[in-house]
Amino acid sequence: MPNKTSIDVVLVRTALAAALLMAWSAQAQDQGATDNGQAAPPSATAAKQGNTNKAGTNKAKTTTNLQEVVVTGTHRAGLSPTESISPIDAFSGKQIAEQPSADLTDTLTSIVPSLTTQRFPIADGTAFVRPVSLRNLSPDQTLVLVDGVRFHRSALVNLQIDPLGTFNQGAQAVDFSVFPSNAIERVEVLRDGASVLYGSDAIAGVVNVILKKEPKGATVSAEWGEYGKGDGDLRRYDADAGFPLGADGFVHVSAEHETTDPTSRGIPQGGAAAVAAVVGANQVPYDGLGQRWGDPQTKTNKLFVNAGLPLAGDVQLYGYGDFMDKKVLSSFFYRNPVLPAQYGISGRSTLVSYANGTLTPANAPQSLVDSIVAGGGNPANYLTANAASPSGWELLNPIYKQFPGGYSPLFGADIADHQLVGGVRGGGQSNLQWDVHYRNGSNEVDYQLQGSINPSLGMLSPTNFHPGKLTQREQGAGADFVRSFDNSPLTLAFGAQWRQETYIIHQGDAGSIEVGPTASVFGVGSDAFQGFPTNAAGRFTQNSDSAYFDAETNLTDKWSGAAAVRYEHANGYGSKVVYKLSSRYAFTDTFALRGTYNTGFRTPTPGQANTLNVTTTANAQGGLIPSGTYPVNNPVARALGSAPLQTETSKSLSVGAVWTPTDSVTTSLDYYLIRIANRIGLVSKTVTQATVDQLASGGYPNAQLLLGSDASYFGNAFDSHVRGLDFVVDTRHPLGDGTLNVDFRYNYNKQDVVKVKPDTLNNDFVYDLEHQVPKSRAVLSFDYNLHRFDAIARINQYGGWSTTVGLFGSNNPPNDVDHYSGKTLLDLEARYKFNDTFSVAVGGNNVFDTYPGKEQNATLQFLGVKYALTSPFGFNGAFWYARVTANF
Repeated sequence: MPNKTSIDVVLVRTALAAALLMAWSAQAQDQGATDNGQAAPPSATAAKQGNTNKAGTNKAKTTTNLQEVVVTGTHRAGLSPTESISPIDAFSGKQIAEQPSADLTDTLTSIVPSLTTQRFPIADGTAFVRPVSLRNLSPDQTLVLVDGVRFHRSALVNLQIDPLGTFNQGAQAVDFSVFPSNAIERVEVLRDGASVLYGSDAIAGVVNVILKKEPKGATVSAEWGEYGKGDGDLRRYDADAGFPLGADGFVHVSAEHETTDPTSRGIPQGGAAAVAAVVGANQVPYDGLGQRWGDPQTKTNKLFVNAGLPLAGDVQLYGYGDFMDKKVLSSFFYRNPVLPAQYGISGRSTLVSYANGTLTPANAPQSLVDSIVAGGGNPANYLTANAASPSGWELLNPIYKQFPGGYSPLFGADIADHQLVGGVRGGGQSNLQWDVHYRNGSNEVDYQLQGSINPSLGMLSPTNFHPGKLTQREQGAGADFVRSFDNSPLTLAFGAQWRQETYIIHQGDAGSIEVGPTASVFGVGSDAFQGFPTNAAGRFTQNSDSAYFDAETNLTDKWSGAAAVRYEHANGYGSKVVYKLSSRYAFTDTFALRGTYNTGFRTPTPGQANTLNVTTTANAQGGLIPSGTYPVNNPVARALGSAPLQTETSKSLSVGAVWTPTDSVTTSLDYYLIRIANRIGLVSKTVTQATVDQLASGGYPNAQLLLGSDASYFGNAFDSHVRGLDFVVDTRHPLGDGTLNVDFRYNYNKQDVVKVKPDTLNNDFVYDLEHQVPKSRAVLSFDYNLHRFDAIARINQYGGWSTTVGLFGSNNPPNDVDHYSGKTLLDLEARYKFNDTFSVAVGGNNVFDTYPGKEQNATLQFLGVKYALTSPFGFNGAFWYARVTANF
């Protein structure tokens, strides 16, 4: 195959050539261009109000999207992205809203090439809460803010096993789907480490969601769409409106209701196809497919309320509240039924235990029958009568009769999210601005399991379960101060924060965790996703305190610089001191170089330290095996070699150039290098007889049931070296009577895993972390506006990627590696505004119905996967939609 390095070099050269061509073209056409392409700063009053880096900052009115004033990554007021020392992307609410999905997970990753997400239909909670990665780093190494205030993380700790979403593994990050697109004024993406300014988690960068603040006007919208295959129907209805609050205050309310139907892109699972040939496809789940590979069914309600109220002088109260309720239902692996031996099909181990070397149910030991009777039970509820057996019973679970074509459990969750933020700020008319705020938020994932069994309960087993609930609660308070000077460009900022995270594991219902009399034969707990047991339930809390100091100034007319330091202490993890040094030199009014060196950190979460979860996965032969994740101090984890978690630390360097030859052209090129130590990952091992014996000697209950299972725990297992390149060129051209905005963004990212600690990560995980996400990604957008007509064309180009077969393979890369070629997707949308009130839009994502390459892994093929499961853009094909909007 072609050399990937040479391909990436060609792409970089092509991007640079495109930038020069567009810049020269725009310069030739821009008759009104000035000598200075920078945005004009807002008034002094507005600048002072924005210094606190919170809600209420005014925007500069400029010709290009990139020239908006930003508030992320700096305490200085009135800076555009090109004036900022750190690389920042700014995306308007219009860019976010005018896409077929209202999910910020999809909208941001489709326009920011350095952001990545993946879709995994059968991956426990990751099928519901899709993490977003910046620069192929862990999703929880990107900090998410709303109006400059930290947003709480999801209750979901990603536990899927390699090769399913390798960069997600172990992460507990923010659920981007919480944010309704119609509540967003703009989104700022800081592509630089910012732990010094914002604290833990900001190793890769920061995403700051800026909320709408208009005190008047209303918008109502309805959208309908479906995939080209005729499934995945989407119905979305949203509205937002602004209202005055007093003479100068505001309340802005945004609401959204969305439902999506499931998609299916798989082929018949190997076992299901064989069963369907015997009993008929109508008896097998999903009309013979056995299991479904596609997006889940969802129903979502979202509400955001943002408000501000001026008090006496320049003091202002502000705050916002959000609420989300989402119901999600997905699928799990197929389980074979019990069929007569002549068909040669092995039944699921939860339903039958065979005599060695046969497909005949084994005789039940008399000791098992006696124990059932001694416990007051009826053997007929747990075993099947067989007169030929010495005990009169055989090891055939009598509940098997309820599943003549096998069963495929449905796995779902009710997800609830809220955050309340309140604060008061002042000093907008003076040289000392201040801001004090408090926040309280939570995210709950309440699991549901349908169409499954607790095999140890036999005929007495329920088929629907409530396996338990996870809750992430956070609260925090902060005080920020910004000091400016009348006769000096110096800006000083300082402040302190307190933060508390609480992780709660709620026990599953009785049926999902009960240990029945045949547990040692058929297994225990709700099959597919075992309920959280009593010993897993609990409340785990962690507190942290921090303080920071930041100074930024112009050293000369052309040279600016900044320095910052932060001290933070987290209970159980000690203290960290991190710092940041930045500088920018403007050689001319249109060309500048900028650079930043910073250190950062991320503290392990209570969820990572205390998660206990048992689910089901497949082995290399397609067989289903239990897979458990245990807290680091759990006896199972300790027996396998776990150690107390430590804080992740980072060092990063960013060097870039900014060129703004005219008001209509903005170009930036940034190189970055990030070194992260003590990265947390899931260490996965197989439980051997020696481990079972060690656990049993220590009194661990039912230790023998763990034999042969996959057991994982979190550990500081490796370091990463990440280097890459971000290139952006944004131009605006007069075209006829309209205006064409051409925006090109390119990201190259390469990760090297180093210093892997012995007896932790396997070779497949290391390879996949380095190769599973394409190293190169480009987004080219054309946005044309002509009177009442507006059209967008967006080209997404994904480079090729490679993946091992992970837990399905030999742990011997590159011998067991599958390679997938890059793909190019085209999105189109056309909008027409009939009058000042009504407009209509029609469009399509992936209009050429592009799919990733066919799945190459034999085990995944057997399990029914048709297209590459690790695809960075999914495998649903073309999506078509129409949207009607009314503005009042």
